[in-house]
Amino acid sequence: MNLVDGVWPPTKRQIVIDAAKANELPVGLGGSIEIELPSGKRRKLELVGLSNDQTIGSVGVGGYFLAPITGYIAEDTLAWLELPATNNHLLITADHDIGEICCSEVTLLRLSNQIRDELENNGIYVFSSFTRASNNHPNRIYVRAIASVLFLLGFLVVFLSGFLITNTLQALLSQQIRQIGIMKTIGGRRNQIGVIYMVLIFLYGVIAFSIAMPLAAKFAYMLAEDLTSKINMQVQGFRYVPFSILLQLIIALIIPQAAGYLPILQGTRISTIEALNGYSRTKPPEAKSWLDRFFIKVKGLPRPFILSLRNTFRRKGRLALTLITLSLAGAIFIATLNSERSLSLYIDQIGHYFLADVNLTFSKSYRIKDVQRTLLEIPDVAGVEGWGIASAEIILPDGSGGGTTSFLAPPENSSLVQASMLEGRWLLPGDDHAIVVNDLYRDILPELKVGDEVTFKIAGKETNLRVIGFFQLAGRIGGKLAYTTYEYLSREINQVNRTSTYRITASQPNLNLEQQKDLALQIETKLKALGYEISEINAGLALTDTTSDGLNILTSFLLIMSSLVAIVGSIGLTGTMSLNVLERTREIGIMRAIGATDKMLTRLVLGEGMIIGMMSWVLGSLISFPISSMMSNAINYSLFGVTTKFTFTPIGILLWLIIVLILSMLASLGPARNASRLTIREVLAYE
Repeated sequence: MNLVDGVWPPTKRQIVIDAAKANELPVGLGGSIEIELPSGKRRKLELVGLSNDQTIGSVGVGGYFLAPITGYIAEDTLAWLELPATNNHLLITADHDIGEICCSEVTLLRLSNQIRDELENNGIYVFSSFTRASNNHPNRIYVRAIASVLFLLGFLVVFLSGFLITNTLQALLSQQIRQIGIMKTIGGRRNQIGVIYMVLIFLYGVIAFSIAMPLAAKFAYMLAEDLTSKINMQVQGFRYVPFSILLQLIIALIIPQAAGYLPILQGTRISTIEALNGYSRTKPPEAKSWLDRFFIKVKGLPRPFILSLRNTFRRKGRLALTLITLSLAGAIFIATLNSERSLSLYIDQIGHYFLADVNLTFSKSYRIKDVQRTLLEIPDVAGVEGWGIASAEIILPDGSGGGTTSFLAPPENSSLVQASMLEGRWLLPGDDHAIVVNDLYRDILPELKVGDEVTFKIAGKETNLRVIGFFQLAGRIGGKLAYTTYEYLSREINQVNRTSTYRITASQPNLNLEQQKDLALQIETKLKALGYEISEINAGLALTDTTSDGLNILTSFLLIMSSLVAIVGSIGLTGTMSLNVLERTREIGIMRAIGATDKMLTRLVLGEGMIIGMMSWVLGSLISFPISSMMSNAINYSLFGVTTKFTFTPIGILLWLIIVLILSMLASLGPARNASRLTIREVLAYE
């Protein structure tokens, strides 16, 4: 725990809270935080410091985003807050000389089991335990997800940049055809001319690296600071990473060389006579193809549109490069929205296990009928379910401990859980000594299947339970979970007809988060007035809402990155349109001579750009399907440890259609204006 601001340690009637959650409180340093005591009284604590505890978010579904506000107080403040001066939470550090690699999962699990057994042998009941290596940050899953996406997008940006370089070089060589002819006239050989351009590319790469390297390092640091601040992590100062610098250098020097090789090879292949005559700019690219003949025969279409179509397909190689660049940009954009939709549906799937409008936990167990009778007196409450909950230790076949698992026990015919079953079946009334487990059990029991028995230590005694099904919750974040019947679990933990955990439904269906919070406040007020000791009460949608907040950070970041890729694609389109206009300078002059107006020429060039944009939209939409599947699986696996079902949303395709048309128009506007401004005299003087 590190102090961020203020003072440490807090003294009597003072509090230090975690800076990661400070924005959830409407108070700053020097202000007061009001605490409601179990008796109903209220006490004010002075906020004297902000800390950084990077263990927040280490346990539970939702991780950091669902973690409560953590406060630190002095021991002599406990009695003033009517809290028992006892310890119920132990933080243990492993000795680095325990004989094996310290902090390995197996070693820590064995040590945890030893500590648990020792405590329980001395009469101290252990509710739950978990292990984590000291170098294993609890929010590493978010870092993995972001890193995976960054790598994918970085690769695609480099790939698209290669095409952009190719188009740019084609334009440059087209402008310098006559210079190439002059160099050949005075004895320049093809390889010598090629070396000149390769050296030119090399120098531009060096310049680009010199500019980009410090900017990239600074931007990466700022980005890392912003992202890590949102997931309770700290960047350990700015520094240059040698591997990153080397990778940037390789990309800056090799990628441009590779992208420019073919254009230079083609440009230097031209003969001296052809170069001096401006061959590449004036000669038609090829004889009339079947496509040209088809456009000529097409009837009923406006002549400018037909001309735009013909001009679009004039340079098929260049068109292909432009389409690839813009289509991939569109595919990434669409894939981002599809991935966001897939992840949202997965979060909704998690919500199927938490369908109550209000989740209530008491500090101790109460009779279920008494709580139900009390809560049903509230007009807005329609139903109350008492759930059993317990923690147990998994006993492996060799007798060693397999870690802690949580048991949830809904009442018979509960309507507040809709499990996503992988194998087997869900619980039925009368199921005794039966459990439904999540698939994480196979991490420690790889051969486990439906019908097998697993040994658990529940409430200090061992018992065998039969697995009747496997369900999927949220991958690895939720830990090992098991469902059993309330009738069975209540007998095992000696809590028949009693429990501390309740699920409450409202009389009005489909409440939003704020309405659920209002209902929770009504319930809390009534129960405290009657002397019930409440440990925790929250809205049912709080889980999915806070988890969605975490995903929104990731998807917002993805949209920003995909927008940058789209900009790269539009730059490529601008280069293509400019080159097309340059090559058709004399043709534009002839059209001018026979009466073509500025408006007509502008429409002609804009039409070409819009056609290319529409073609890229179609291709990008098709490519987006496999990219969406790969992206959503990569993100979901990084976050939850499982792949997710790909979900298609038409919003992404429709939105990209609008964006690509706007980008195409903007990219074509400059070349279109240049074409319309050419005079007949300028054209005749052009070589």
